[in-house]
Amino acid sequence: MTKRYKLLLTYPNQRWQKDDTNTVWDMNPATLCLLGAMVMDIVDVKIVDAQFHNMTRETFAKEIENFSPDFVGISVMSSEYRDILDISAEIVKSIDKNIIVIAGGVHVTTNYNYVIKNKNIDYYVRGEGEYVLRQLIRYLIGQGDFPSEGLQNQAFIQDLSQLPWPAYYLTNFKAYVERPPRPSSGGPPLLPYIRMTTTRGCPFGCSFCQVEIISGKKVRSRNPEDVVDELAFLKREYGVRSVLFEDDNLLMAGGKYAQNLFSLMIEKSLDLKWVGNAFALFLLNDKILDLMRDSGCVGVNVAIESGNERVLREIVKKPIKNLNKVPEIIEKIKSRGMFCIANFVIGFPSEKWEEIRETIHFAEHCGADYIKLFVAVPLYGTELYRISREMGTLVSNDEYPNIDWRYSQINSDEWTAKDISILRAYEWDRINFAPGRIKRTAEIWRMSIDELSSIRKKTRDNLTF
Repeated sequence: MTKRYKLLLTYPNQRWQKDDTNTVWDMNPATLCLLGAMVMDIVDVKIVDAQFHNMTRETFAKEIENFSPDFVGISVMSSEYRDILDISAEIVKSIDKNIIVIAGGVHVTTNYNYVIKNKNIDYYVRGEGEYVLRQLIRYLIGQGDFPSEGLQNQAFIQDLSQLPWPAYYLTNFKAYVERPPRPSSGGPPLLPYIRMTTTRGCPFGCSFCQVEIISGKKVRSRNPEDVVDELAFLKREYGVRSVLFEDDNLLMAGGKYAQNLFSLMIEKSLDLKWVGNAFALFLLNDKILDLMRDSGCVGVNVAIESGNERVLREIVKKPIKNLNKVPEIIEKIKSRGMFCIANFVIGFPSEKWEEIRETIHFAEHCGADYIKLFVAVPLYGTELYRISREMGTLVSNDEYPNIDWRYSQINSDEWTAKDISILRAYEWDRINFAPGRIKRTAEIWRMSIDELSSIRKKTRDNLTF
């Protein structure tokens, strides 16, 4: 008989590195389920989500030992948690050094030269790995040629509509749809819910963003009819009542993609509430806003980034040409019964203290129901990283600096990284939890004011230097 090979796909547990209330969250299982769907005809597939199930290293090792896989695919989605890739690869090899370890995900794609130093990893998939994984597995079991892309160079999939639906049944998917990724604003409006990404890529090239590196400038989209069919299936099969659209820039897809998608959701009477986690504010017009409302949108997260024109133009390079129009667009969102969350970033190299204060003032008065305030993080490979390194403003001179989304890693003549980290946390608290806003903040978070008070305290307590 021909041997049936086995592949185990996994998310390691972020808590193996650190347990951080602000940055630990569950990954989207659909990613592993899609990878599984690509190869399940040629190998037996098992998914082990150590993150979702909060597995210890010992429990994870037992899962590996019991399944006895020939291949283990490890996906790490953030370089902040880069150590868990090394930890999980070491665990796999300690059980059987002949198991072939394949690493992929955002961390591998963006920090490839750092990752390849790990001798416990046999193959490194750069970019979009669905077809790469299939070709690599076929090669390893003697059924095909070595992949021509995705290992040394980066792979992109031009036609997303050719991909199958994720094989959701490879997991206990009912458990996922009943639990949000983590307590946060912009979470699912109703449970059960689904996290959905229907496009890849973004053309804007903001200086601090890795999306262009990960997914490219060209925005590629699925067939909107296929997306709606999948949502209808998830509603029937798992009782899904709401959707989190996690696209980086859904409105930028060509061929009136967003308009067609929302129209089909209305036409097919999906009756699903949804939240858009990343929408370009300046692409929102009356027509698209009406379609969003009528198709079930209850809220949208928009990226404004700065309240200062110079910072937007010269540092962020965000194509918002007129900040004065921002409150008007936000009001249009809210007038249709949808909440608006607005993102802002502070602490860029060469940013003046008064410009930072201007951004915070703008954030407070732009009309958004809730504001997210981030520190500028110089992610490896971005324009921000290059500029910060050339200016000598990085706190760490390491080529691959440790990343922590809560702490600034940039210094200035006018302020320190510590100043920015403290300012971000306390201004976030002051604006969102003011007496006149705290009730609305609790509604957006979908939790009680007492529960939010606990999160606020943890945020303050975590400010350790």
